[in-house]
Amino acid sequence: MKLFLGGGGGGADSIELDKKFVASLDLSKPLLYIPIATNTAKYHYSGCVAWLSSVLGPLGVKNIVMWTEEDLRAKTKEEFVQFSGIYIGGGNTYKLLKELKEFETFDILSTLAKEGMPIYGGSAGAIILAKTIIPAGFLDENKVGLTDFSGLNLVQGYDVWCHYTGNEDDSIRDYMKRFNLEKIIAIPEDAGLTVSEKEIEEVGPGKVKFF
Repeated sequence: MKLFLGGGGGGADSIELDKKFVASLDLSKPLLYIPIATNTAKYHYSGCVAWLSSVLGPLGVKNIVMWTEEDLRAKTKEEFVQFSGIYIGGGNTYKLLKELKEFETFDILSTLAKEGMPIYGGSAGAIILAKTIIPAGFLDENKVGLTDFSGLNLVQGYDVWCHYTGNEDDSIRDYMKRFNLEKIIAIPEDAGLTVSEKEIEEVGPGKVKFF
């Protein structure tokens, strides 16, 4: 398993994690980009792929294929294996999880992760890799009526709190008590994690905090 969890910062914030992600890829194959968490009323998908290209292009990723809602509805697992890895972008975590489950992409991602495909999650994309997405409620609104908050549970039983500034410790402990969450990893914007079956490694200058 090769997972990369970003705290939600910009390209300069995530550069160390991005480099590790790119190093895990077979650059002869395209990278799949899933940006469906984004607010398309503010950010058009064409702008999303331009942004990711500006971040990963200088690191050697020249071929990025973007799949949005219409694409994902029709894709089978066999169509994912052509890619070197998957980048799941940020935005609204509830929308992202709801649609991935509706499109059956959720189960495909679980299988691919366990088979060793590198998967990068930024902000919302990182939160869905955890046990639940309950910590997303601190910043996101559940406008899509999601009722099943279970994530992919690939981060050794942790929940993930992104955009951590160091000032949310009381809120995190409140979430843990109120929602019976056993453990949370809080990731600032200038930090990230690499996750395998056996190890969680901190990446970047920011300080990750384990609750």
